[in-house]
Amino acid sequence: MDSNLVYAKTPTGDEAVRQSTRVVQRNLRMVLVQVDGKTTVADLAAKIGNPRLVQSALRELEEGGFVAPTVDAVSVWEESMKAAKKAAAPEDVPPPMSQFSSFAPKSPGASKGSVGESVAAGFSSFGKPILPSASPLDPPVVYADTQEPEYLHNQQRMSAGRKALLVVVGFLVLLALAGGGYPYERFKPDLEASATRLLSTPVSIDHVGFTLFPSPSLKLRGVRIGEPVDGRIGEVLLSSPFALLGSAPHRIARVEVSDAILSANRLVALPMLMGPMAGNQEAVFQKMVVKRLQLTMGDKLGLNDLFGEIVFREDGSMEKSSFETVDRSMLVNVEAGNQGLALNIEGRAWTPPGAQVAFASLQAKGVLQKNRLVVQSIDTTFLGGIVRGSWVLNWENGLAMTGDGVLSRLDARKVSGAFAPSLRIDGEMTGNIRLRSVGSDWESLWGNVDAVLSMDITRGALHGVDLGEAVRRSGVSDVRAGSTKFDRLRSTISITPKQVVGRDIKMDAGMVTAVGQFSSARNGVVEGNMAVTMQTSVAIQNASVRVFGTLPDLSATTRR
Repeated sequence: MDSNLVYAKTPTGDEAVRQSTRVVQRNLRMVLVQVDGKTTVADLAAKIGNPRLVQSALRELEEGGFVAPTVDAVSVWEESMKAAKKAAAPEDVPPPMSQFSSFAPKSPGASKGSVGESVAAGFSSFGKPILPSASPLDPPVVYADTQEPEYLHNQQRMSAGRKALLVVVGFLVLLALAGGGYPYERFKPDLEASATRLLSTPVSIDHVGFTLFPSPSLKLRGVRIGEPVDGRIGEVLLSSPFALLGSAPHRIARVEVSDAILSANRLVALPMLMGPMAGNQEAVFQKMVVKRLQLTMGDKLGLNDLFGEIVFREDGSMEKSSFETVDRSMLVNVEAGNQGLALNIEGRAWTPPGAQVAFASLQAKGVLQKNRLVVQSIDTTFLGGIVRGSWVLNWENGLAMTGDGVLSRLDARKVSGAFAPSLRIDGEMTGNIRLRSVGSDWESLWGNVDAVLSMDITRGALHGVDLGEAVRRSGVSDVRAGSTKFDRLRSTISITPKQVVGRDIKMDAGMVTAVGQFSSARNGVVEGNMAVTMQTSVAIQNASVRVFGTLPDLSATTRR
């Protein structure tokens, strides 16, 4: 049926809406009431929520003369008006016997006018009301006792009983099949062989069964992929299990994968994700839903609790897919690319695994390849500022990462609070950073970072030491605590797992300027030397200031 057709009620249909005895089937009457001469078949299906019911009901209503396409409905109404005028003339009234069916007994108390329609015209041979073939002006059947004949009730009860019996028997059969009454295990060798050909790698299955919920599906448990095994799936549900009967290609509407552990290298090697499936017509999926996926990179490194779905083309290749973390802080859209799986990454308050700092927002593009993840065009809001750069993770020989970035207007207090909580420094930070690291998992990978930071902080303050006061005291006593305000502070900082070293420090604080260097161990012990020049209205003082102590308690002195 054309979904763009528009149906309108005929005079018979209009009368049937007002008289419930004309159309008693619930589904037919529900559709008839909705027909208004403006709504298309597609809109009716969307409104009622059952396209098959709507199309079936419209066919029956059209056959019975209750509805007609809008073009035909006009002529039906015109013929009805002509028939009404003709019926008004006394000489046109047909004989009483022409209004009765020879198969329908008259009710004792019924008048001639009230028995204008035959029982056969209003009911099928199975006792189910159908659409009448009488003219639009025929009156409905009215019985004297306001009840339908007993044999019609008996037929209806028999029909309903047969339907109920079929439903019960079908449900019991499905329960028996789902409960292990059918030997699904005998299909395991064929399923393993089919999956092996589809994925181009050995596949084994522990158990094959059937489930009714959430929909009738073939259930596979304990699926192992690869040799050696680099993929494990706790459960696979294949909808439309009857689609697996017959010859290939088997078209499966939906596949649900749960509790899966898959290596990134295996993911990249899956044929359906990397391009057209020419020559491999074992099975064609329409959609794959993934629940609780752990993606591993190397022996221990991985991303946990990923959820997503993959949509496939007619040829079985991937059209698009998306995955997100369980807290929805990171979304990754995946497409097949020339060099691997192309990634479009979006983050919202996302904290990288093993790190302590979150990205307020993240936009990046990347490529997932065998043994390598390349993330390019990183643009992220981080610690009150913006970081742009790239990052590469490699797991071919252990785990290793490299990266570089440009910092713009970061909050120095947030930076020091995240990476050196004992060091308090204010200001707006810009600069460049390069980093590299090796490790066995996320925590060790970030903990072993070697980085070089070229920073420039403006309009800030260094808390914990007062360089100007140390010059003024001229070695008489040490200066403890305090702060040094500055207009600009520049330095190149080297960060290793053991210590932080600041070189080429240049501080401009108006009347006080300083140059020097410092080093800080991981336990917070600081040792530094600064050549300080302080200019007053009467003189210029130069002094070498030693800074020492354990963060956050530092001291400064001009004594050797």
